[in-house]
Amino acid sequence: DDDDDDDGGDDGGEQRRRMKRNNKKNKNKNNNKKNKNNNKDNKKKKKKKGVKEGKLVEDPTQMSTAELQTHHHHRRQRTTKLVSTMARSILNPTQDRFVIGTIGSSVAAGHDNCNYDSYESQLERTLSPVFAAANMFAIVQNAGEGGGCGDTHRNQVFCVTHNVSPDVDVVHYSWTYFENEGAEEQREQLIRWAQRMERRPMVHHLVARGKKNTCNGDNRANVDLDKAYAEYGYNAFCIQTGLYFGGHDYDSEVEAGVNRFGWKFQGDGYHNTTRYGEELPEGDARRDSLGTVYRNWHPGPLGFQVASDAFAYVYVTGLLMALDIIEEDMNAGVDLLDRWFVTDGRRLGSAEEENGNSPALRSSAISPPSEPSGHRPLHRALPALNMREPLFCDPLYCSTPHPPNCLNYEKPTFGTPGIAVQNQAGWEIFTEKNKWNKMVGKMDVAIIKAMHDPQWERKCTHLDACGGIWASDSTQGTLIFELPSSKMTAGLVMLCFCCGKQPGGLSIAEAMFLQNQNVTVSLNDRVLDKSTMDVYPNKKCVRVLKQFGEGEYEKEDTMLLKLEMADQDPDMAYESKPHVKVSHVVAL
Repeated sequence: DDDDDDDGGDDGGEQRRRMKRNNKKNKNKNNNKKNKNNNKDNKKKKKKKGVKEGKLVEDPTQMSTAELQTHHHHRRQRTTKLVSTMARSILNPTQDRFVIGTIGSSVAAGHDNCNYDSYESQLERTLSPVFAAANMFAIVQNAGEGGGCGDTHRNQVFCVTHNVSPDVDVVHYSWTYFENEGAEEQREQLIRWAQRMERRPMVHHLVARGKKNTCNGDNRANVDLDKAYAEYGYNAFCIQTGLYFGGHDYDSEVEAGVNRFGWKFQGDGYHNTTRYGEELPEGDARRDSLGTVYRNWHPGPLGFQVASDAFAYVYVTGLLMALDIIEEDMNAGVDLLDRWFVTDGRRLGSAEEENGNSPALRSSAISPPSEPSGHRPLHRALPALNMREPLFCDPLYCSTPHPPNCLNYEKPTFGTPGIAVQNQAGWEIFTEKNKWNKMVGKMDVAIIKAMHDPQWERKCTHLDACGGIWASDSTQGTLIFELPSSKMTAGLVMLCFCCGKQPGGLSIAEAMFLQNQNVTVSLNDRVLDKSTMDVYPNKKCVRVLKQFGEGEYEKEDTMLLKLEMADQDPDMAYESKPHVKVSHVVAL
């Protein structure tokens, strides 16, 4: 740098100094341009890396004989649970539907696509003719909820029995872009609570992305969870991993500048559109749209077909295995209900399966039952499970004999509210009114609009919508929830609120409730102290009561939770009033 040169202070010196300053500026500009170009090149290089490879926590090719035996044992446990689930669903004379219930985020909801193209809709259409052969219905419930309501996996797992039917055969869970460190806690909660539901459903986890060589097998917590709950059928599927395992050489394509997992790319290397897209003529805009693997971070219809087909393949494989055993038993004269159900009417549980009583594990040489079994009830409550100690979740909450009870005002819900409203008073229930094209991708909106077909608009419409029950002043009276005391053992009481960004960087829970002096909450007419409450388990919810015994609150035969608003100036503008909007109530 020549800035220290002596220019003598004359006009010529000033000109030289100006020239040097300009040269320096130009030099900096050139350097900035160079850096920008380098950054672009680096970004391109990063893009060319494609899907990452994960380092396996436990590699079967590197296992000892004993370790490999344990690995295969866990696989057999998952298969046993799968086969047992499928067999009981078709053998139960009181069951006429096989139900899969999904909880999740916008990926599960199918956003940026038509609802018709979500993986749940595709899966239902694929499984329906299979179960129709058994005079049954295949139902796949989509309770996916976009992020606009403030929900995450942390609060929605508490509402599994209201979000989906309590008699589901399988629960699906998908929160790919919300899961950070600690998500295994919520998955463990869900697995354990699912085993307290009527049919002890398997929990299957859908991951929207995944590594090229493993579906979360590069994370110790995931691997431990997978092994600990194999006997209950816990499993996971990653879309990208599944595509890589099909054998297509994606890495070579990435090197050539083709990234099939990039936004809006059509064709997954195996197909250029979905099966139902192939029924449309070449050049049809809808056909092309259906070939999208990823719309953006959300999978497209072809990506969703990969997920749908993977689940369908697993369930139909389990069904075929079950039918083989059933046929063998029928030929041997074995009573099928005794084979698959406990004789006093209880379903054979996972713990009993593990003790060798599983139809998939027992010898076929079984003595016929001593009395007819065709009229035995098969839907009585299951006995308590002797589940292992949890790995990640608080045993106070996830070792309970019942799943949480929930009242969820958002849409959709497919189950029954576990909490009753004893008195609504003047509080008003609201549900967000969405147009058919809300969260539908621009391409599909244009295609469907051009059809001028109201039926297709209904097919496209997403099910999820924010909702709640609200009040703003005392004239609306006291809202009273009756908590299910007989099913509460932990003493957790939780309120969640709706919706949107709040002033001052506060969370919804803080702004709408904890710091809102205009609302009071009481339990059995005792006002609860907000200073003892905390934001839990995410930013929209408050743990009103952590457990029985806290603040001398003990379990009582009747548990009434009351919300009341303070008096407000009648001349105050509506938008200035301190609204409270409750979206969820949870009791455990």
